[in-house]
Amino acid sequence: MMDTNIATLVSQQQQAVIIEKQQKQFLRGKIDQQVADSDSVLGTTSDTTHILLNELSGFINKLSQAQSLAEMRASTESLKAAIGSIEQQVTDGSLEFPYQVKGQAQVVDEICARAQGVSQILKQS
Repeated sequence: MMDTNIATLVSQQQQAVIIEKQQKQFLRGKIDQQVADSDSVLGTTSDTTHILLNELSGFINKLSQAQSLAEMRASTESLKAAIGSIEQQVTDGSLEFPYQVKGQAQVVDEICARAQGVSQILKQS
C-alpha cells in the first residue's frame, strides 16, 4: 500500500488545487525575497489606500461645493497632483499593476469572494 502513487489517491481536481497553491506559494516567496516581505507589501497597500481616501475625500468635498466648471476643474488639482502621473505611466508601459497581469475580472472575483467570506464570518459571530 505504501507504493501507491499519490496521484491515484487524489482526484485531478484536488491535484490542480494543490498545484495552484504551490505555485502561489512559490510566487509569494519570490516576491518576499525580491520585492518586499508581506508586512511591507501590506504597508504599501495601506499607504495607497490612505492617499486615495484622503485625496478622494478632498475632491468630493470641493466638487460638491463647486458652482462653475472652473471650480469643478480646480477641485481635481490635489488629486491630479497626487496620482495623475500614474495613468501616463500605465499607458506608456513603464508601470504595470499586478491586477493587470492577473486579469481584472479574476481580481474582482477574488475581491468579491473574500469580502463575502469575511462578511459571512462576521455574521456568525
